[in-house]
Parts: sequence; C-alpha cells; structure tokens
Amino acid sequence: MSRKLYKYVGPDILDVAFSESDYCGFKFSYPKDYNDPYELFLTIDFEDNSDVVAFYNEIVQEIPQYPTTCFSKSPIVTPMWAHYAHNSKGFVIEVDEEKLESYVADVRVDDVIYQDTPREELKSTLQMAMYRGKPRDIMFLRNGVCNAAYFTKKECWGYELERRVVVSDSDVKDVGGNMILHIPIDCITAIIAGPRTKSEYLIKGEEWSDEIGADFYLAKVGKSVSEPYFLNLQNETFHFDGNSIVQSISACASCYEPTEELQDECSWCSISEHQENIAAANNPLRALAEAGALGNYIESFNAIGRK
Repeated sequence: MSRKLYKYVGPDILDVAFSESDYCGFKFSYPKDYNDPYELFLTIDFEDNSDVVAFYNEIVQEIPQYPTTCFSKSPIVTPMWAHYAHNSKGFVIEVDEEKLESYVADVRVDDVIYQDTPREELKSTLQMAMYRGKPRDIMFLRNGVCNAAYFTKKECWGYELERRVVVSDSDVKDVGGNMILHIPIDCITAIIAGPRTKSEYLIKGEEWSDEIGADFYLAKVGKSVSEPYFLNLQNETFHFDGNSIVQSISACASCYEPTEELQDECSWCSISEHQENIAAANNPLRALAEAGALGNYIESFNAIGRK
C-alpha cells in the first residue's frame, strides 16, 4: 500500500487548489520564508573551533534554496487541525506519495528528523573533508549538509509529524506571486472535512471529491477516545491506523464512533435509564442542590483551597 501524505488547509483553499482543470495545486516556498527562524540551521556544531567553522563556511557557504512544502504523516494531529485548518474548520487533502513522485522528476520526499542538536553523522564527514581535502569528501560534506538542513527541525515542531517535499525551481510555476506545483488529480485520494467545517464548505468538499473521484470523509470528535474518527457519506466509520484511513471493524450503532470488536454501542450510548437513575441517586451534590445548600457548599469548599 502506497504511503499517504496529508495537507492541512483552510476552508476556502479547495477552490484554489483545484482551480486548474485535472490538477491540484500546492503552494511551495523557499525555507528562508518559513515561519521557523531556524530552518536550515541544524547541520554542524557552530560552537566548534573557528578553524572548523571557517572551513565549513568555505565549502558549504549558503545552503541552496529549493521550493519546499510540508505534509504530515497523519490526518489526526490536533494542533495541525488547529493551526493550519483554521481550528478544525478546514480540510485535509490526502495525497498518494508514490503517484506524486512518479509525476515530478526531481522531487525529494523524506521524513523530518526532530532534534535540538546538530546531526551527529556529519562530524566524521566534516573531519574527513577538512583533513583529507579530496574532492569527493568535499561533495559528500556538501550533500550531507544540504540533506540535514532540509530534513532536520527542532523538537518543538515534532507534533507536526512532517514529511517534507522538496522540488526544483523548474517544477513550480508562478501563480499570483506564489510558487505552485500542480500534480494530476489522480494523486489526490481523499478530502477530509474538519469536525467544525461549516455547511457551505462541507458541500464544496463533497462536490470536489465527487468531481475528482476521491473519497470524502468528515472528521468527528468522539467521546470515548481522544483521536478523531471519520464518516463517509454513507455514515460508514473509518479510523487512521498509523499508515492510512481504513474502515473500522466495529462501530456504535447510534453515534458511529469506533468500538471494540463486536460491541454494538459505545460506552456512552449504551448507558441505560436505570444506570442514569442509580448514578443520580449516588451523587451527594444532588441532595445538597435539592436542599438549596449546593451554592454555599461549593463556595466554602473552594475557599479552603484559596486559604
């Protein structure tokens, strides 16, 4: 099964992304324009002695800037829904990585490594280049530094689960001042609407998924687990298994949330009226409320903590 990439976008992006017939466009940027001030920074230890830094500067100089965009390896990253999909009001576009690579000649796709220190493996490469001085050692160093620069980020960004895509300038075209890579729509395998997406955008998402022949899912926030699940237009239940979106073996007949195998209802929907009555009878705060003493009790209880 081909790896899937996930692009989090705002609610109004679909019309822009699919504006060119039979293609989907993704915005690329140079790393110098990214919101991380330390892009392309984590290569060698710049606190090393000045001889080493001077040699590095002579050989590497500036890291070349290539058009770059960021995907995630998962469609269920809550901060990503919040930051890039407008607080869960937008979409996630699922892309088939293998098809993308087959259409873009010079593409480089790889996981981002998250660490707060320089890449350890470059130390020996740098030493060999510095002390042997052979052209091939110099090229190994330059290529290693470029790879480390593009695919290393500080640990604070680790929640993104980023899989980065880097292409050549010739692969993108200028559209309104933006670098856009257009890939055929058969690379797009699904459109996922956020749990807070407004109805007019939901309709757009359904229309575009039908237009391009992709699956359409609505992300749902359940009560039993802390990760979203997905419903298709037939209210069939799906979940992300760590690699792709798959249909759930068992789901609640009432709310459609995934359940343990052969469990007809989730723990919330299976609560009976009898159980509700027992829980209410065992709640001492109800007795205080009926006696008109609940407000004073809560105020007194909280006052203890303040003291």
